[in-house]
Order: sequence, then C-alpha cells, then structure tokens
Amino acid sequence: MWSVGEALERFISSLELTEGQRDEVSRQQTLVREALSRRLGGCETSFLSGSYSRSTAIRPLHDIDIFTVVGRASSTPPEPPDAALKRVRQALHETWPNKELPILQQHSVHLEFTTSGIEFDVVPAYQHPTQELFLIPEGNTGRWIRTNPRIHMDLSTAANERAGKKLKPLIKAVKHWNRQHGSSPLRSFHLEVMGYEAFSRAPVGYLEGLEALFAFMAGRVDRSTGDPAGLGGDVDARMTSGQRTAARNALQGAARTVQLALSERDARPEQAHQRLRALFGEMYWYR
Repeated sequence: MWSVGEALERFISSLELTEGQRDEVSRQQTLVREALSRRLGGCETSFLSGSYSRSTAIRPLHDIDIFTVVGRASSTPPEPPDAALKRVRQALHETWPNKELPILQQHSVHLEFTTSGIEFDVVPAYQHPTQELFLIPEGNTGRWIRTNPRIHMDLSTAANERAGKKLKPLIKAVKHWNRQHGSSPLRSFHLEVMGYEAFSRAPVGYLEGLEALFAFMAGRVDRSTGDPAGLGGDVDARMTSGQRTAARNALQGAARTVQLALSERDARPEQAHQRLRALFGEMYWYR
C-alpha cells in the first residue's frame, strides 16, 4: 500500500493530460486558429487562454479557450457583440460544413470535434490600441466587456511561485473535487482565483496545502471575488447568498475531511486513504 503522500501525488498526477492528449490538442487548436485567420478578415492574432493556457486544466478535458483578436478598438468595436459571435460561427461552419452548427454562447462560439472529444470555445476580441486590455462580447446583454487573459496567466504563475509551485497541482485537486459535486455553485475559474490569495509561502506538503486551501476558500467564498486583472466584473457575480452558504459548507466539509486524513496519515493510513478516496472518488487509488 502506498503512503498517503505517495497516493495523493499519484492522484494529482493522474489529473494531468497525457502526452497524446496534449499532442492532439496542439494539432487541433492549430487547425482552428489557422481557419480563423484565413476566414476572418482583419484577424490579427489568436492565442490560447483559459485554464489550459494557465496549466490548471484537468482530465477529463472540457473546453479549451481560443482568444481571437479580430481588430482594434479604443471604446466601442465597429460591430455589435452578437454580430461578432455570428461571424466567428460562420467562419467555423464554412471550414467544417459537415459538423453540427457551432453553438453561440455568452462570450464565445463552441466547436466540438467528436472523434477526439476535444471542444473549443472561440472568443472574438478587439484589442485596445494603447491599453493592455481587450473587449469581448457579452451576448446576453449586448455589451462589450473588458478583460485581459494574459494578466490572468501572469497572476496565476506568480501565485504558484509563491506557493513553491504547489498551488496549481492543489487547484487541480480542488477542481476535481468540485466536479464530483454535480450541483456545485462554484465555477472552476472562481475556485482558481480565490486560490491566488491562499499562500504567502510554500506549504509543507500537498496534504497540508490541501487542508489550508479548502479552509481558506471556505472563509473566502462569502466575499465577492473580482476579476484578478481589475478590468471586468466580479468572477462570482451570479452567486446568490444561498449558493455561497452551500459552497462554504461544502468547502468546510472538505477541509475537515483532509484535516482528519492528516491526523491519521501516520498512525492509521488506511483510514486516511479511505477519507481521501471518499473525497475525490475512484481516481484516488492507494494500492
């Protein structure tokens, strides 16, 4: 039987994408970006954003964000948000006419490759000519909102460095835990942004870090969480007070489970393993 520390590290490693998955993502995202460049007049550049670009994506892989800069604008872009989204959808549909029509979403257009199971969210954006920000569509309001995913990447890297490069692995474990709760009101990005504030120095180990992270988030979730780039609205703007209470209770319960596993790690390792398996499900294995 593996030690608790070994099993936890193996579990976290199991959340990483395989080399084959990364190769396929690289191949397909290149195809999508090249198609957008050909078919969208004035497409200046594109780059990966979201959790995949921040190295916090977990298996099974969900959507990969592609940020597509279609032009420059200082305040209001030359087209309505819905028009930009539909223009991207048309470009994707013309490239893959035999696929189902890509799906319009609030900020992006969703494209799925059924053979590989890889899905992309393509975000059209206008870059501000003088400031470090982008404008992206908000389809349900008809507004353009400000953001900068490159700042998110920098902040994620800095927070991970402060935590001795343990934060991103721990965030992945928490994201997996959150997925296990299908009705959780916590969005993946919300969890990640709260985690940026959790550590001023490296935790002793992954188990200690996991307890600290769950406990920190349980105390943090009652307060609003702003866009870490300081440009857009709150990350958790749609959460109700009831959802915050439910999230706090779930996070407190998770922190307590890890605390008990930590106390049992040496004297009763089998019990500690069982607690962590109950927390994370079948992907946590210790034999």
